[in-house]
Amino acid sequence: MSDQPLLTYRVATSPAPLQAGTAGTNSQGRITITVTAGAEDTYCDWIQIAVPGDAKSGGAYFTDDPKPVFSSDGNWSAGSLVQVSAQHLGLAGDALYYRAIFHYQGDDSEPFDGTLHLGVSGELVDSTGALDLHLTEHSDTSSDPDDFASRRRTVPLSVTEPVFYLNAFLARDDDSATAPKTRFSSDDNPYLSWESNGSHYRVFNGDGAIVYEGSDTFFTLPDDCLAMDTTFTLEASMSPEDVGSGFETIHQYAVLTLTVKNPTLDALTVEGEISGESGLEISGNAAVGNSLVVNNSLAVNGSADVGSSLTVQGNTYTQNSLTVNGSLTAKSGLYSEGSAQVSGDLTVNSTLNANGTLNAYGQVNAVSNDHYVRIRELRGPYSEQLSINSNTELISGCDLNVTGDSKAKGYKVFSNNDTVSLWNNHYSGYFYATMFVSDSRRQVAVWDPGNDVNSAQWRISFD
Repeated sequence: MSDQPLLTYRVATSPAPLQAGTAGTNSQGRITITVTAGAEDTYCDWIQIAVPGDAKSGGAYFTDDPKPVFSSDGNWSAGSLVQVSAQHLGLAGDALYYRAIFHYQGDDSEPFDGTLHLGVSGELVDSTGALDLHLTEHSDTSSDPDDFASRRRTVPLSVTEPVFYLNAFLARDDDSATAPKTRFSSDDNPYLSWESNGSHYRVFNGDGAIVYEGSDTFFTLPDDCLAMDTTFTLEASMSPEDVGSGFETIHQYAVLTLTVKNPTLDALTVEGEISGESGLEISGNAAVGNSLVVNNSLAVNGSADVGSSLTVQGNTYTQNSLTVNGSLTAKSGLYSEGSAQVSGDLTVNSTLNANGTLNAYGQVNAVSNDHYVRIRELRGPYSEQLSINSNTELISGCDLNVTGDSKAKGYKVFSNNDTVSLWNNHYSGYFYATMFVSDSRRQVAVWDPGNDVNSAQWRISFD
């Protein structure tokens, strides 16, 4: 009797247990073997696996050229499955087997370390019973190859009558990818696949709409199916509909949730903080209970209501009203098609466009050079004056039209067509034009009584 292997082997199957095919239809089966180090240092230069390949083995068997399953850290080479006789394996009888040998290509002076994945995947015929998996390793606890011996182990695996199953509902980038994924971009078309012995399948999106229907166990998701995070439901059945008297189709279900890195949301309500590392575009209304930080642009096609501060590194655009209950800092332009109300400070480093009412109860800062703030009507707070705390320049070519009084330091500033009276402080009287005319010129005098008279009214003219 040969020695038992020194390495540790853990065997798994899909489905579990393996299931035989039906008359005329084979079933898919997969055996995976995980190899790890044993209790003591082991040196090994090759590992062999073998599975039955015809009915002469006396139990279930693989057919139609199964494929090897292999994964390692690069120190092992993959082996091909070839058909050999029982004698090549040191077994009795004349049955045929599929065999693969995996060779070690690393440092011979180092013991086995790490994890090695081996196995076989292929079609099983309709035979049930035991399927013997034969494992052989060429190894020893010494690094001297002369001490190596072939150590064998047989693992009996059960193959049962076929039972309706559905499992391994996964998404990948495409049909050639091996790594499953659940995170994609909205413009991706993930490849969905599953394992089942059903005959008819339907895949529903989160709204209950069918995105796939057919007999294949795979398909590529069509365009426009990943606007946002979506849970897909897979329905498998042996028959697409109930047929006959009293017949009801049996269904199996599996779900798969795919998340989207750049979702398009109809509405968003957030009680805490939102931090957007890139742009944020919302088709409906946005309500944020706390602060909102966007490191790129913010576009809201509805109304935006932020419970605390709003900081946007790029442009800020809202199609309807914008309400910020804290401070608003727009590192670039700010555009609001409706009213804009800011309870705290408003800082805009580029263009500020508010086509409706703009209310800022804190400071309003528009400090970028070579940019302008255009306002249809400038008003101060209700029932209070508007103060300008800076030098003000009226650019050449622009008129200043004042409907009411224009005052400087509390005194009225005279304008064209104003009527005034002129008081002479020395003689304490108003200048007036007398009725006396000398040399076609009227004399000007001071009215000695001191009170104002009609002839003491003078009109200012810029002509």
